[in-house]
Amino acid sequence: MDQEYEALIIKNILSGKHLPLIGVNAGDTGLYLGPLFIYFAAIPYTLFSGNPLGGAITASLIGVITSYFVYLIGKKMFNQKVGLFAALFYSGSFLVSFYERKFWNPTPIPLFSLLIGFMLYELVKRKIKYLPWLALTFSLAVQCHLSILIFLPLMSYILWVRRRLITRKIFVISIIIFLVLQTPVIIFELRHNFVNSRALVNLVLDRKQESASSSSLYERNSLFLSTLGRFFWTPLAPDLFLESGQCKELSMYRKNAYPEGIILSLLGLGIFCWWYLNKRSRSYHPLRLNDDNFLSAKIIIATFLLTLLFVEFYNRQIFEYYFLFLFPWLVIAFGWSVEFIWKKEHGKLIVVPVILLFLGLNIFTLFTAKTSYSYMDKLDILKFVRQEISGKRYSLEALGECPRFGGYRYLFGYFVGQPSSSYMDSYFKWLYPEVKNNRLPNQVVLLSMIDSRDKAETITKWEETKLQFLTSFNIEKEKRFGKIQVFILSSRK
Repeated sequence: MDQEYEALIIKNILSGKHLPLIGVNAGDTGLYLGPLFIYFAAIPYTLFSGNPLGGAITASLIGVITSYFVYLIGKKMFNQKVGLFAALFYSGSFLVSFYERKFWNPTPIPLFSLLIGFMLYELVKRKIKYLPWLALTFSLAVQCHLSILIFLPLMSYILWVRRRLITRKIFVISIIIFLVLQTPVIIFELRHNFVNSRALVNLVLDRKQESASSSSLYERNSLFLSTLGRFFWTPLAPDLFLESGQCKELSMYRKNAYPEGIILSLLGLGIFCWWYLNKRSRSYHPLRLNDDNFLSAKIIIATFLLTLLFVEFYNRQIFEYYFLFLFPWLVIAFGWSVEFIWKKEHGKLIVVPVILLFLGLNIFTLFTAKTSYSYMDKLDILKFVRQEISGKRYSLEALGECPRFGGYRYLFGYFVGQPSSSYMDSYFKWLYPEVKNNRLPNQVVLLSMIDSRDKAETITKWEETKLQFLTSFNIEKEKRFGKIQVFILSSRK
């Protein structure tokens, strides 16, 4: 739904109908992100003339760039082998590739996380010239997803420690850069009675909106551990429709991590933390590395500790993609642990099988993955409807709990023609005011996506709605595409 919303906003930007001062709403917080990701997304939208494939290609390209920076920053903060191992883990993880398929506002977060962590590392090394670049990167990142705020305590601490080294010129330039990029949000605040500020106060004081949902400590810790395990290996035959966990009604069918994956991930982190604690106590001289390595470890350990604090104390509902910022640092920690073992006598006999196991399992998962409501099925539906509608006025309706929020309003508008009304009008009508529905449409396109895995009462509700449609209209055509049943209906004379 977020991708569809962003695409419709971009369309309005390029047509000059609406230049937004804010981006999407940040979960159930009541906070609105800045609009810069939306304006950035207008570039691939323009290059690919609004075709959704443009977003997928852009997301993959960002993923490739992130993999390269994982190698580069792993090399700079530790050594070349750590960078190579880290890049191998990052590019080989099915979970990473799954999230790199989607082009939406959290997509750049792993890349921004890497850059922010590296700049903090350079600031610790007294390279104050990186402060304006940190202001730029952080200001962009916070307009993509609020999970990047995990770095705010660490940033504040480092800037306080290095405050005497920061010149007035560097400080002023950094503040100006940050504020300029936040200008749209500031204008929005002034024009709308500080709605974001009030939402932030409510969030800090834990005043939940009516729509906000809570999560238990057990649920959050289970999700975090499962994310660590799924990063190493997502079990075979996942349904890509369910893997992000955003469809709460079907979350029980999502492929949670096996204990072995969690143990291997924790083992990789454990070796890294064990070295850090020994280095800190300076009681284990053979493991001493240079000071740069120790500073790098501090940044990574601090990031993990802040993540744990977030998991323990943020009692609203969270999703797996909230941890995208952690993925690059996870693989760098893995890379160091593997390189540490590699240097030991017979270490290669341990490392090679582990890497082959990791790659083999993730490749098997990749080739056994499926999706209940695939893009190819959607394209076949659009082709079928376009042939049957052939320029006539129509309305678009969809049945099903989660599947109906699959971007169909945008896809039909792009490939078939703008529907005179749709089931998404209550969400998006303000984004296409030019579409008039003062005349009854000739036909109704009904998409039935009632999932058999839903609860019995949910299935009954949607089946009753479906029956109402089929008894109120004439059925002109009917065809099934995968799990989607399509009806072309016409009004009864």
